[in-house]
Amino acid sequence: MRPTNDELLVGVRHVLDDVLLPELQSPWAIAMGTQMLFILDHLTGRAEREPRFLVGENQRLAGLLGKAEAWLADKEPSLSDNAIQDDETDLDVLRVRNGELRAAISRAIEQAYERGDYSADELPTVRMGIDAGLIEVLGNQAEFWKPIAIATLAPKVVANGSHGGVGSRS
Repeated sequence: MRPTNDELLVGVRHVLDDVLLPELQSPWAIAMGTQMLFILDHLTGRAEREPRFLVGENQRLAGLLGKAEAWLADKEPSLSDNAIQDDETDLDVLRVRNGELRAAISRAIEQAYERGDYSADELPTVRMGIDAGLIEVLGNQAEFWKPIAIATLAPKVVANGSHGGVGSRS
């Protein structure tokens, strides 16, 4: 059906960028308008990107959980209990599974804390061997959410007067 959701988002973005933003006068209004542009940029194509992103993230989280659980049980990692299907496309199912995996990893880290003495410069994630994997997951999240993350900085930049305009207005 036309226009598609992405076509509508692009149209709204162009009206905001080409018609409304140039007419705004206050730094706050400009910052809010610019933040809306970043959010529209993020939403464009998200329906296609998010399921693939979550499948990959859920696979990575399942692997990290298997490694953490194996460390807690003092045995070799096994993904059998945490296996996920590569072909899952239902976004609600993927989101729920992502939340479950994150919660399970948090519980594993809490259990590791309860088991040992840790110095100020040592974390259970290092002992479990999942620290680099968790940092990778966070980096991927930052990349996925980048347009919105950048947008949260926009009001601060404008309010400080350090930049006359925020973002590209092309």
